[in-house]
Amino acid sequence: MSETPGSLTYDPRAATTPIYRQSSIGQLRLLLAGSYWDPPQMAERWCVQPGDVILNKLAPVRAALVSPAARRHPVDGNSLIVRGLPGATATWLALCLNRPEYEQLLLIESGVLRRVGLGTLANLRLPPAPAEMDTLSLTLRELLDEILLIGESIHRVKSEAEQVAVAPSGQRDLHKGTFFEPESMSSDGWLPAAVALRSDQSAFAEELDWVPVRSLATADYRSRLLAAPEGARALRLSDVADDLFVGSVEEITDPVDLAAGRTLGRPLVAGEVLLSTLGASFRVAYVDDGVPPNTFPTDGWVRLRFRETPAAWALLLSTLQTRWQTARLAIGTVRQFVPPEALLSIHVPTPERETRDRWQRAVERHHAQRRQLGHRWNTLSTALARVFDDTHGIPASRVLRSHEVLQ
Repeated sequence: MSETPGSLTYDPRAATTPIYRQSSIGQLRLLLAGSYWDPPQMAERWCVQPGDVILNKLAPVRAALVSPAARRHPVDGNSLIVRGLPGATATWLALCLNRPEYEQLLLIESGVLRRVGLGTLANLRLPPAPAEMDTLSLTLRELLDEILLIGESIHRVKSEAEQVAVAPSGQRDLHKGTFFEPESMSSDGWLPAAVALRSDQSAFAEELDWVPVRSLATADYRSRLLAAPEGARALRLSDVADDLFVGSVEEITDPVDLAAGRTLGRPLVAGEVLLSTLGASFRVAYVDDGVPPNTFPTDGWVRLRFRETPAAWALLLSTLQTRWQTARLAIGTVRQFVPPEALLSIHVPTPERETRDRWQRAVERHHAQRRQLGHRWNTLSTALARVFDDTHGIPASRVLRSHEVLQ
């Protein structure tokens, strides 16, 4: 399905329906967020079905197995669907396509643009699915369903927070000239967008009783890490998705990178709320009790300590209204980054304590379930990798060179 008028796969409904794109395809599973939880709006052959294997065309190649709990949205033109295989065989295919050995086979004839062709995929040869795949396939599908259901549960809570954090904005045309009250013209910045935001924030406070973050939380010091302790890990902005979850960072970061002055000097502490200074892609994280030890945030994060219900405030800070405010706080020639102290001026609503307590429990429960499923996923991934290596005759201690892989 394509959004481009005139293309062979163009459909006018593409502008209003969720579409699985290359970024939605992970290794063995779909990476879902936001509108992907909405009900499907069509039932065409280019919409996913349970048991499908979806892979992206452009390198690096990733293949995902579609579980019954996944919404049956269409895929875009940069993805391929393999349909009609038995359960164990489909899982075996998805497993093989995620391996670098098969990626080289798919891309060896692609030329300068490393792209998987439909003919190359159709002619790909695989060993028959091992007998162990019957059990592993069922386990994988059950696990994929659980992951999707947990993701949908946190999405419902976020949608509730979105409904609470709704406020009208002035939406004044700054290009034609606009008068603002003197209080909006502070020394923090006289850019038109910043002045308009301060005016809107004053209206939020007077008319809706919204409060700035600085009245709810304190910002932690931003001293840098001078020497990386043994086993230290770095939490980057890209390590956090839109579900507020700080997962296990699989690979230990190079100590040289940690000691280069771009990492904050204290490891993560349970109860903290992290805000990113990247206004162009604003992210929020809540640090729960299960965060891996010796995990240090990079200096792209601002650390906040709330007096109570920190996860509930993190939910409110992850809403579209907050993103609207941070986009107007960005500075610089490309207007991407927000000064850390400016994030404290963000205004948020103050729901009842009962509501915030319920949100707090929901986020804590989501994070605990995510960690439990993460352990099960790692165990299953190890078992799948062992079956792949045994079937292909790859010793555990041997690393194949490129020409050996192709042979």
